[in-house]
Amino acid sequence: MPDIRRGFAAATLLTALVVGAAACGGPEPEPLPTRDTTTTGTETSAAPTAPADEDLGKVFPGTGGGSGGGAAISVPRAQLDEPAGGTMELANNQQVPLTIQPLKATTDSGELSIVEDGCTGVTLQPEETCSVQVSHIAHEPGTWRGTVTAPTVEGPVFSVSLTGEAVEAAAETTSESPTPGPGETETGTGTGTPEGPDATGTPTPAPGLT
Repeated sequence: MPDIRRGFAAATLLTALVVGAAACGGPEPEPLPTRDTTTTGTETSAAPTAPADEDLGKVFPGTGGGSGGGAAISVPRAQLDEPAGGTMELANNQQVPLTIQPLKATTDSGELSIVEDGCTGVTLQPEETCSVQVSHIAHEPGTWRGTVTAPTVEGPVFSVSLTGEAVEAAAETTSESPTPGPGETETGTGTGTPEGPDATGTPTPAPGLT
């Protein structure tokens, strides 16, 4: 009976050693695949192009959505797909402070945008001003019209009408120099070397004559 128990214990120990060896020497498990969370095709918005720094003047607040004196500004002419615009000032000529709300720009053709906004959220005290730079890009030749409005918390509204003109770029012209003919130089003056005997007109003596 003791021999049977000893043999069973030896078999159990051998089995444990085999299982342990297989666990230690076997291939490592493959790592789980990871999910790629990199975002591709991120949407980007092109920043508006700034025009030349033209001074477009001042805009005063009005009531009822209008502007003081019906402000209208003429924007310098520009070529197609080139920015036109400049900087204008919103001036508070009221007797009370005015807090400017977000500006809005609209146009009947092309693209009208606010390039630099130094007014939204600003409280203008009487006689104070702030600056706004606008830019228009036309895709068709002709006259365009736009409007920039800036309401205030207190009620009055800054509003200005913009007008401008877009023209097509001038066509480039190239001139070709004519090909010089026989006996002419490249400048066409006709002073080339003439064909024939001596160019000086001196006769050449015949052979055997002195």
